[in-house]
Amino acid sequence: MKKIIFSLLMSMSLVSQAALVSFDKGAKDIEGVNLNNSATMADGSKLDLLGAGLRVKKVLFVNAKVYVLQLFSDNKTGFAHDAGALTSLATGAQTVVLKISMLRTVEASSLATSFQEALDANGYTIDEELKKVLAVIENGADGIQGKDLTLLLTKNADPSKVDFHYEDAEGKQQNLTASESVMTKVLSIWLGIPADKGLENLKSQLLNPVY
Repeated sequence: MKKIIFSLLMSMSLVSQAALVSFDKGAKDIEGVNLNNSATMADGSKLDLLGAGLRVKKVLFVNAKVYVLQLFSDNKTGFAHDAGALTSLATGAQTVVLKISMLRTVEASSLATSFQEALDANGYTIDEELKKVLAVIENGADGIQGKDLTLLLTKNADPSKVDFHYEDAEGKQQNLTASESVMTKVLSIWLGIPADKGLENLKSQLLNPVY
C-alpha cells in the first residue's frame, strides 16, 4: 500500500511540474540556441515561430549578450512584420508564448527591473495589476545561464481577461489572471517603444521571419 501511495504521489508531482509548453527542434540557431520550428501546447495545439533575436545590453561600457528570445503565436498569418506588429499580435492572437534562453545568469530582481524599464518607456503606469505581473518575475528563480524562461499569455473565456503564466529557470510555475490590456503591455516590452538600443535591435530581429 505504501508503495502504491508513493507512486501516486510521484505521479502527481510529475504532472504538476510538466512544462507549460514543449518546443520542436528547428534547423537554425542564434548563439548556440536552437530556433524552434514551433511550440506545442499541453492540449496538442501548435504555435508557430514568428521571430527570434538576441538581447544585448550595455553593462559597464561592454555590450553583454543576455538572452535569445523566441516569439510564438497561434496566428502567424495575422502577424504584421512592421510597425503594426504589437497591435496585430495583441488583437489577432489567442495565445502567445515567449521563450527566453539565458546566455548569462541574471538575478530575478534585475529581470523584473528591466521589464519595468521597458514598460516605463512605453508610458505605462505601474499600477497594482502590473505590480503583480512584475512580482511573478521577481519571485521566480534567477535567470540561469543555459536555462529557459517561458511566458505564456492566453485570452480567457471571459474576453475582458488574459491568463498570464510564467515558468522560471527551475521549472517553477506561477499564474495569474489579469485584464485584457496586460497582453499588450507585456508584449510592448519587446515589440513596443524600445527602452534602449539593445531592445531596438532585438525588436527589428523579431520582425523578420525565421522559417
